[in-house]
Amino acid sequence: MSYLFVMSGIFCNFVLMNRSFNTHTEGIDLEFWHDLIKSHGRLVVCKRNELLCRIGEPSTVFGLVLSGYFRYDGFVPSHDNILIGGFTFPGALVGNYPDCMENAPSPFNIRAGRKSEIMVMDASLLPKIYDSNPTACRQGRLLMEQAYKSLRMRHIDLYAKSPTERYVDLVKQHSQIEQLVPQKEIAAYLQITPVHLCRIRKEQRK
Repeated sequence: MSYLFVMSGIFCNFVLMNRSFNTHTEGIDLEFWHDLIKSHGRLVVCKRNELLCRIGEPSTVFGLVLSGYFRYDGFVPSHDNILIGGFTFPGALVGNYPDCMENAPSPFNIRAGRKSEIMVMDASLLPKIYDSNPTACRQGRLLMEQAYKSLRMRHIDLYAKSPTERYVDLVKQHSQIEQLVPQKEIAAYLQITPVHLCRIRKEQRK
């Protein structure tokens, strides 16, 4: 998947929003994934801006965010800036899925937005797990389906809605995101400049 969208638990740490930002996890059994990753993985603590996955480099990291958050980003030379495709918050899966199952190069960076805890496993184990476990295979299929639906809606919003409309929808559906994520990152996610975002926010306060 491109970095225009994210893939991507100690659920008591989960910060509730009006709707989960991690729409790719809607309809899948997060308890199943938590148990699977916990049984095959380890706890990792990432510092702010520490990379979990680097653009252009192979990675088999696949995990579940326990605290903090991660962002998917990439550098676009023609724009001379960073674009953020998505965020993944506590309770959500994170990784270059499904490419991580094949240790394929990542098309984006995945980095911690702040000090974050994540339970990670080696995704190269997943194909064998899918082959031997029908429930796991079904969950893997559902994850791909939900990720595709989320990606589709992300692209529709980018092409069909104005920056103001995208901002209004974002804070309406995820009212606490402005307390969790810096404004410059929200601007990069909306694919506008921080100055443009400031103007929109001032206009909305009137």
